[in-house]
Amino acid sequence: MPGVRNEKHRAALTPGSQPLLCAPMPEIAYVNGEFRPLAEATINVEDRGFQFADAVYEVLRTYDGELFAVDEHLDRLDRSLAAIDLQTGLSRVQLTAVLQEIVRRGAFPETMVYMQISRGVAPRHRGPPAQATPTVVITVRPLPPAPAQVSDVGATVITVADERWARCDIKCVGLLANVMAYQAAKVAGADDAVFVDADGSVAESTAGNIFIVRQGQILTPPKGPRILSGVTRDKMLAAACGAGIVCREEPFSQAELLAADEVFLTSTTVQVVPVIRVNGQSIGSGKCGPVTERVYAEFYRRLPRRERVRA
Repeated sequence: MPGVRNEKHRAALTPGSQPLLCAPMPEIAYVNGEFRPLAEATINVEDRGFQFADAVYEVLRTYDGELFAVDEHLDRLDRSLAAIDLQTGLSRVQLTAVLQEIVRRGAFPETMVYMQISRGVAPRHRGPPAQATPTVVITVRPLPPAPAQVSDVGATVITVADERWARCDIKCVGLLANVMAYQAAKVAGADDAVFVDADGSVAESTAGNIFIVRQGQILTPPKGPRILSGVTRDKMLAAACGAGIVCREEPFSQAELLAADEVFLTSTTVQVVPVIRVNGQSIGSGKCGPVTERVYAEFYRRLPRRERVRA
């Protein structure tokens, strides 16, 4: 089975093996060795990712057309795959080549890449099949370029009880609790929701990591099974340290969240989002704070040079 996957993969990347597109082709999908228009891409209805959420995923982005932090994202993918005992049959070199090729074919100024790997197709039963070929799906969509400054508008969030499973560090596709929390936020007139554990400690938002600023210092929940530690989270912490800001990875409560001088969220696609209200209560001055601006400025300074010049 892995041999078949590798042969199809090599064929997909061999010049002349498939007709190359004469013009940019938005919304492309790569499915098990084949590139095709997203509207034509399909998977089997008995794919375990569809029926059991027996799958993991990653989201990457480009800066100036180049994939960013590929090794860090693939390291996290490897950790997620190992946690559910799943092997893709593709080497890191092969997977990287597919990512680069689909970005090239999409030809967007900036690109969001979504990659999902399931355990594959098998008769529906909760027990994993003894043998199955994993399903590898990758899609691309356009993404706005990185702004030179963080928006002063900011986001509003609500807090919700964390009812997710106990292994949030695995980037799995079972995101129903996140969907429900996000919908609750929209119903409440907010932009997003932040999960709060039973002990009152803050975990993360529905799609990003959370930071608070208190007396000029940054706090963010520590890595562990209660959060999905983001690649952008780590980049922002490095940027903050580079800017001379003290950072601490330690738990903080909902009360501390509400009393914070500044709050911001991070993720691959949006990078940094200042939070200006939590549960209807203003945070700090009610707009993006100076520490958040300083951290983002350092993060932006560290981006690939061509992106900074072009923006």
